[in-house]
Amino acid sequence: MGHARALLSLDRATQITAANQIAGKKMSVREAESLVKKLGAEFSLQPQKVSKEKSRDTRRVEEELADLLMAEVEVRIKKSAKRNGRREDTGELAIQFASMDELNGLIERLRGHHNNA
Repeated sequence: MGHARALLSLDRATQITAANQIAGKKMSVREAESLVKKLGAEFSLQPQKVSKEKSRDTRRVEEELADLLMAEVEVRIKKSAKRNGRREDTGELAIQFASMDELNGLIERLRGHHNNA
């Protein structure tokens, strides 16, 4: 229970990343609290982007992908591009990971070889 309590101060996507690290490394509650403190400091030091607020659909897709991949995900929609005479949105998908083990786990989940145990 102490592990989960430590995660409450983080945003949802960072909670997922931290939870994966805590479980993967079998951290103690104190180690989990230290990780959360570090992640919280990193998050607060990141410059806040002045950008248009994301649409409800974009946020929903981010949440769905974050749940599926168990990682922090960001969808960036770019300006519409004209293709075949029509305007279509383009964009980027960013998937965050905190270690090579976490990256390897992401690759396995993307390949569909995740463990359901």
